[in-house]
Amino acid sequence: MEYAAIHIPEFPVVAWLRSGAAVRSHALAVTEGIAPLQRVVSINRAARSQGVSRGMSKVQAEATGPLLFRNRSIAEETASFEDVLEIAERFSPRIEALSGPLNSYAQAHSLAVSLLIDRTGTETLFGTAEQYARKLKSELEAAGFPCSVAACSNAEASLLLARSHSGVVCVQTHDLARRLAPLPIALLRCDDATLSVFGRWGVRTLGELAALPETSLISRIGQQARRLQRLARGTEDHLLVPEEADLILSETAILDTPLVLLDSLLFVVSPMLERIMRSAVERAYALRSLTLGLQLENATRYERNIRPAIATQSRDLLLKLLNLDLQTHPPQAAILGVTLTAEAACPQTAQRGLFQAQFPEPDKLDILLARLRSIAGDHNVGAPELCNSHRDDEVTMASFRPS
Repeated sequence: MEYAAIHIPEFPVVAWLRSGAAVRSHALAVTEGIAPLQRVVSINRAARSQGVSRGMSKVQAEATGPLLFRNRSIAEETASFEDVLEIAERFSPRIEALSGPLNSYAQAHSLAVSLLIDRTGTETLFGTAEQYARKLKSELEAAGFPCSVAACSNAEASLLLARSHSGVVCVQTHDLARRLAPLPIALLRCDDATLSVFGRWGVRTLGELAALPETSLISRIGQQARRLQRLARGTEDHLLVPEEADLILSETAILDTPLVLLDSLLFVVSPMLERIMRSAVERAYALRSLTLGLQLENATRYERNIRPAIATQSRDLLLKLLNLDLQTHPPQAAILGVTLTAEAACPQTAQRGLFQAQFPEPDKLDILLARLRSIAGDHNVGAPELCNSHRDDEVTMASFRPS
């Protein structure tokens, strides 16, 4: 596997600068909290050289010299973070956001964005690892995101290199341990107590940690020591969990002329359902329910919900159930607009035993129940349930849901 890591420090300031609200050469600080208890959470280089540090109160920061302040905006940071993901997706579809506004920066001490990209198989499109990293950095900086990019064969090592270097870093596998060795041990994400123990031992760099005997280290610190040492050596594995966009199964159509006939409505709904079903099947999902919303000529809202017995990937079944439901509950005015929304679910499969009783197929059972409801009415088809009453013959009709 080949990985690339992106590190964008001080992301709240970066998001502020992209909005055009300030000049990059000025000392900038983003504050959080309610006045007069506001504290600095992010600064740029000019503010840092002026003596401002994160955690300062706004009053303390003002005493260091001329400084531009802005209250933190989560919405602004989230919008900028979405732009970063959009640029990264041009280089690979497999991206994991390890820290960012969407996960509260992973409880980091500094509000920096860190992304991990699986770039395996992209050589024919973007060239070598160094060419890939330089193109990625160029695209991000052109969009207003100053960043560092590191590429190597180990995911965790690429993140450490991106956080500790500026610009572009590309390291071969055989040279990875040597490049990690001089990095400070504070780069490792571990508790302060463990870092203080390493400090008392005189262990300051990753190379010094990697050289310690593993058995003795684990006996003194615990099992987490094995992970920390593997991080220092550049051999720790990382399971990349790609970010996935929210699956929105919805289609809307505004009609040029009002529709009156149900056959014409089904002619419009059929391709909409086809596109929704294709989107669900591409993600290995089935449809648990289908909701049809109609905008009628008399300004009323018409809505029907179809819910088969089990989640299905059959477009014909849902279209048939929708047709039978519309015949039972036809709209009372001409149709001006159509909205189709579906709820996704994992497909259900079951293998019955050899001597178990046979049951009807769920698709046929759904259509049979729908036809019975269109003939006898919704309240006359279902499973009878006894009421909590003194009368032995008092029952209610509940929805029929076989196990």
